[in-house]
Amino acid sequence: MSDSAGGTAPSPLKKKGNKTILIAAAAAIIIIALVAVVVVGGFLQAKEQTALEKIKSQGKIIMATEATFIPFESYDPTNDTYIGFDIDLAKRITENVSAELGVPIALEIRDVAFNTIPASLNNKQIDMSLSGMTITDERNKSVMFSTPYYMAEAGFGMLVKSSDDSLDSPDKIATASSIVVNTGTTSEIWVQKELVDKGLFSASKVKSLPTIAGCVQDVQIGQSQVFIIDKPTAETYASESNGDLKVSGVIPSYEPYGVALNKEATDLKEIIDRVITTMIENGEMEALREKWGLN
Repeated sequence: MSDSAGGTAPSPLKKKGNKTILIAAAAAIIIIALVAVVVVGGFLQAKEQTALEKIKSQGKIIMATEATFIPFESYDPTNDTYIGFDIDLAKRITENVSAELGVPIALEIRDVAFNTIPASLNNKQIDMSLSGMTITDERNKSVMFSTPYYMAEAGFGMLVKSSDDSLDSPDKIATASSIVVNTGTTSEIWVQKELVDKGLFSASKVKSLPTIAGCVQDVQIGQSQVFIIDKPTAETYASESNGDLKVSGVIPSYEPYGVALNKEATDLKEIIDRVITTMIENGEMEALREKWGLN
């Protein structure tokens, strides 16, 4: 049968088939959309996990430190444990986090190279770092700091061989034959800004090594004349060198130490700031300083 234009009328079966295909396609799109919502929703939920939620789910706080920054952190092989001012403070923080979460929380300490800590915080491989880290504007760009827990007002120590009397004051530091510094530290920044950038010292005579122990050894074997590091640490290494090393001078500086955190860890920072403030107010922080010879 022809229509008024003389054409053939569409088959009812064809219309029904097209309708079925459209319905099936729409259903498929809906299913895909629902799956996408579930997947994306799950991803966002995981991504939005707070620092405290992460700590609770893993049952521990993962802390990074370079365990050669004596007396703040070091490894005690006799008891197979880490000791120091920062370690004691980390334990107090862990106790308070455990109380806040209402579940047991362990403290896992990882001994790492100092200059790797910011990246590990950003990647959330660790939860916090106590490693005698000075709060600086440059570091604030990549990590977040707690309120200061220690003020290193004594400055940088000049660690040299005991037989070396040529660097008997900080005024003579520019006359050194060579300087070694720990990579990523404020002493390295000081040498660059105050000596190299001002044309007082050649960059070719400055060596940067990834570990404190390596820097100390560099002076001991005569590869570098002086190691510039925070005064308490320089004094500790000198006292434990069996008379091989000494602190020949002190370069004045003001170094506020803070607990380093991922910038998103605001809930963890709140607890840490509270712990530090309480310990300062009730005298616990002063007692820690005395325990580790930092007064």
